[in-house]
Amino acid sequence: MSIEQKKSLATLRFYLYDRAIHPELFDIRHSEQIARKGYDAQIWVTGCMHVIGFFRDRGAVLEVLADRYGVLPRRGRLLEMPLRGEKHHECRRVPGIRYMMGFQVESMTPAVYSRTHHDLARLASRRGLFVPLPGRRRGSLTPFAYIDYSPRANELHVFAFHAFPEDHTLVKTQSIFELA
Repeated sequence: MSIEQKKSLATLRFYLYDRAIHPELFDIRHSEQIARKGYDAQIWVTGCMHVIGFFRDRGAVLEVLADRYGVLPRRGRLLEMPLRGEKHHECRRVPGIRYMMGFQVESMTPAVYSRTHHDLARLASRRGLFVPLPGRRRGSLTPFAYIDYSPRANELHVFAFHAFPEDHTLVKTQSIFELA
Protein backbone atom coordinates (compact mmCIF):
# COMPACT_ATOMS: atom_id res chain seq x y z
CA MET A 1 0.00 0.00 0.00
CA SER A 2 1.45 3.41 -0.99
CA ILE A 3 1.01 6.73 0.69
CA GLU A 4 -1.22 8.76 -1.61
CA GLN A 5 0.25 11.76 -3.34
CA LYS A 6 -0.71 15.25 -2.27
CA LYS A 7 -4.43 15.74 -1.70
CA SER A 8 -3.86 19.38 -0.89
CA LEU A 9 -1.00 21.47 0.39
CA ALA A 10 -2.89 21.88 3.68
CA THR A 11 -2.63 18.14 4.46
CA LEU A 12 1.15 17.87 4.11
CA ARG A 13 3.14 17.20 7.28
CA PHE A 14 6.73 16.97 8.37
CA TYR A 15 7.76 13.80 10.23
CA LEU A 16 10.96 12.73 11.94
CA TYR A 17 11.76 9.12 12.85
CA ASP A 18 14.57 7.36 14.69
CA ARG A 19 14.35 4.32 12.44
CA ALA A 20 14.06 3.26 8.81
CA ILE A 21 10.65 2.90 7.19
CA HIS A 22 9.87 0.28 4.57
CA PRO A 23 10.06 1.64 0.99
CA GLU A 24 6.83 -0.14 -0.01
CA LEU A 25 4.95 2.59 1.88
CA PHE A 26 6.01 5.15 -0.73
CA ASP A 27 5.64 5.78 -4.44
CA ILE A 28 9.35 6.35 -5.04
CA ARG A 29 9.95 8.33 -8.24
CA HIS A 30 13.71 8.65 -7.80
CA SER A 31 16.19 7.15 -5.35
CA GLU A 32 19.74 8.17 -4.51
CA GLN A 33 22.17 6.27 -2.26
CA ILE A 34 25.11 7.96 -0.52
CA ALA A 35 27.91 6.05 1.20
CA ARG A 36 30.65 7.65 3.26
CA LYS A 37 33.13 6.15 5.71
CA GLY A 38 31.09 7.15 8.79
CA TYR A 39 27.52 7.02 7.45
CA ASP A 40 25.11 5.92 4.74
CA ALA A 41 22.18 7.95 3.47
CA GLN A 42 19.29 7.58 1.08
CA ILE A 43 17.12 10.16 -0.61
CA TRP A 44 13.76 9.25 -2.10
CA VAL A 45 11.66 11.63 -4.14
CA THR A 46 8.06 10.53 -3.68
CA GLY A 47 6.05 12.84 -5.93
CA CYS A 48 5.86 16.30 -4.37
CA MET A 49 7.27 14.84 -1.17
CA HIS A 50 10.53 13.29 0.00
CA VAL A 51 12.18 10.88 2.42
CA ILE A 52 15.76 11.35 3.61
CA GLY A 53 17.39 8.65 5.70
CA PHE A 54 20.71 9.05 7.50
CA PHE A 55 22.26 5.93 9.06
CA ARG A 56 25.24 5.46 11.36
CA ASP A 57 25.98 2.07 12.87
CA ARG A 58 22.61 1.11 14.44
CA GLY A 59 21.32 4.69 14.63
CA ALA A 60 18.98 6.28 12.11
CA VAL A 61 17.28 9.61 11.52
CA LEU A 62 14.58 9.70 8.87
CA GLU A 63 12.98 12.93 7.60
CA VAL A 64 9.67 12.54 5.78
CA LEU A 65 7.41 15.04 4.03
CA ALA A 66 4.11 13.25 3.44
CA ASP A 67 0.35 13.55 3.51
CA ARG A 68 -1.17 13.25 6.98
CA TYR A 69 -3.72 10.75 5.67
CA GLY A 70 -1.00 8.27 4.72
CA VAL A 71 -0.10 5.00 6.39
CA LEU A 72 3.06 6.07 8.20
CA PRO A 73 3.87 4.07 11.33
CA ARG A 74 3.77 5.57 14.82
CA ARG A 75 6.66 3.47 16.13
CA GLY A 76 9.86 5.50 16.13
CA ARG A 77 8.14 8.81 15.35
CA LEU A 78 9.97 11.63 17.11
CA LEU A 79 8.15 14.57 15.57
CA GLU A 80 5.09 15.42 13.50
CA MET A 81 4.09 18.93 12.48
CA PRO A 82 2.01 20.55 9.75
CA LEU A 83 3.82 22.20 6.85
CA ARG A 84 2.77 25.76 7.54
CA GLY A 85 4.78 28.93 7.88
CA GLU A 86 8.37 28.62 8.97
CA LYS A 87 9.71 26.15 11.54
CA HIS A 88 13.09 25.00 12.88
CA HIS A 89 13.97 21.91 14.88
CA GLU A 90 17.04 20.22 16.29
CA CYS A 91 17.31 16.61 17.43
CA ARG A 92 20.08 14.90 19.40
CA ARG A 93 18.08 11.91 20.64
CA VAL A 94 19.73 9.38 18.32
CA PRO A 95 23.18 8.37 19.61
CA GLY A 96 25.95 9.46 17.27
CA ILE A 97 23.72 11.66 15.06
CA ARG A 98 22.87 15.33 15.34
CA TYR A 99 20.04 16.60 13.15
CA MET A 100 18.94 20.15 12.38
CA MET A 101 16.24 21.29 10.01
CA GLY A 102 14.26 24.29 8.93
CA PHE A 103 11.32 24.54 6.57
CA GLN A 104 9.37 27.35 5.03
CA VAL A 105 6.12 27.35 3.10
CA GLU A 106 6.10 30.40 0.85
CA SER A 107 3.06 31.55 -1.12
CA MET A 108 3.81 34.04 -3.88
CA THR A 109 2.10 36.18 -6.44
CA PRO A 110 1.68 34.40 -9.79
CA ALA A 111 4.45 36.46 -11.43
CA VAL A 112 6.99 35.92 -8.64
CA TYR A 113 6.09 32.24 -8.43
CA SER A 114 6.55 31.79 -12.19
CA ARG A 115 10.03 33.39 -12.11
CA THR A 116 11.05 31.36 -9.07
CA HIS A 117 9.71 28.14 -10.66
CA HIS A 118 11.75 28.72 -13.84
CA ASP A 119 14.90 29.70 -11.89
CA LEU A 120 14.78 26.55 -9.77
CA ALA A 121 14.13 24.33 -12.80
CA ARG A 122 17.12 25.91 -14.57
CA LEU A 123 19.34 25.40 -11.49
CA ALA A 124 18.14 21.81 -11.17
CA SER A 125 19.26 21.06 -14.72
CA ARG A 126 22.86 21.54 -13.53
CA ARG A 127 22.90 19.81 -10.13
CA GLY A 128 20.86 17.75 -7.70
CA LEU A 129 17.76 15.63 -8.26
CA PHE A 130 14.95 17.13 -10.31
CA VAL A 131 11.70 15.19 -10.59
CA PRO A 132 8.91 16.91 -12.58
CA LEU A 133 5.36 15.64 -12.18
CA PRO A 134 3.76 16.35 -15.57
CA GLY A 135 0.66 14.28 -14.79
CA ARG A 136 -0.28 16.84 -12.16
CA ARG A 137 0.27 19.88 -14.36
CA ARG A 138 -2.05 22.85 -13.92
CA GLY A 139 -1.75 25.52 -16.59
CA SER A 140 1.71 26.22 -17.98
CA LEU A 141 3.80 25.14 -14.97
CA THR A 142 4.57 21.61 -13.84
CA PRO A 143 4.80 20.63 -10.15
CA PHE A 144 8.22 19.29 -9.24
CA ALA A 145 10.52 18.18 -6.46
CA TYR A 146 14.11 19.42 -6.57
CA ILE A 147 16.63 18.12 -4.04
CA ASP A 148 20.16 19.47 -3.91
CA TYR A 149 22.47 17.69 -1.52
CA SER A 150 26.08 17.93 -0.43
CA PRO A 151 27.62 14.86 1.21
CA ARG A 152 30.72 15.61 3.29
CA ALA A 153 32.99 13.40 5.36
CA ASN A 154 31.03 13.85 8.61
CA GLU A 155 27.75 15.39 7.50
CA LEU A 156 25.08 15.62 4.85
CA HIS A 157 23.42 18.91 3.85
CA VAL A 158 20.14 18.71 1.94
CA PHE A 159 18.08 21.51 0.38
CA ALA A 160 14.69 20.44 -0.95
CA PHE A 161 12.21 22.49 -2.97
CA HIS A 162 8.70 21.28 -3.72
CA ALA A 163 6.74 23.34 -6.24
CA PHE A 164 2.94 23.59 -6.17
CA PRO A 165 1.92 25.74 -9.17
CA GLU A 166 -1.83 25.50 -8.50
CA ASP A 167 -1.24 27.23 -5.15
CA HIS A 168 1.67 29.46 -6.29
CA THR A 169 3.51 27.97 -3.33
CA LEU A 170 6.98 26.62 -2.73
CA VAL A 171 7.90 24.35 0.20
CA LYS A 172 11.59 24.69 1.08
CA THR A 173 13.49 22.54 3.55
CA GLN A 174 17.07 22.64 4.71
CA SER A 175 18.41 19.68 6.67
CA ILE A 176 21.78 18.95 8.21
CA PHE A 177 22.67 15.46 9.40
CA GLU A 178 25.95 15.31 11.35
CA LEU A 179 28.01 12.64 13.01
CA ALA A 180 28.09 13.55 16.70
